[in-house]
Amino acid sequence: MVIVICDSSFLILISKLEMLDLLIESFEEIIIPQAVYIESVKLGKILKKMDAFLIEERIKKRKIIVSDIEDLTEKNRLIKDFGIHEGEAEAILIYLEKKANLLGTDDYKTIKVCKILTIKYFSTPTFIMRNFLKNNISKEIALLKIEQLLEFGWYKEEIIIDFKTKIKNNEE
Repeated sequence: MVIVICDSSFLILISKLEMLDLLIESFEEIIIPQAVYIESVKLGKILKKMDAFLIEERIKKRKIIVSDIEDLTEKNRLIKDFGIHEGEAEAILIYLEKKANLLGTDDYKTIKVCKILTIKYFSTPTFIMRNFLKNNISKEIALLKIEQLLEFGWYKEEIIIDFKTKIKNNEE
């Protein structure tokens, strides 16, 4: 079984790109920590963000599981030592506690922590690329979603150009 843990940055961006169902279909179990639920759903609904309602709907249907962490001391240490947010710290801990397969994140500091702790992670651009290469989405859709990252995400233009080039150079 492939278990994927998602932090807020990844979950929100995937939702904005209308790829939440593809994420759910791609992996057997999607888990988010309580802090990610608060950030992405509770706060998002207050701000009337459409992605918050989409995520909440998938949680109600048990397509996304909300989980608590076991070690609050370790969470506080991760936040202090690496300067990451609560949701990202909880996502890392749940990844480790559940012996998950992947961590979905678009947060730069969290990616650095994943590299230090040898956590297997992926980002929204790599998720798009993966689905293009597996023929789950067309070249046109992949290029559109990568382009939308400039609007919705916080990716530098060089990264977007790099992924667009990789997609354009691959045959469907």
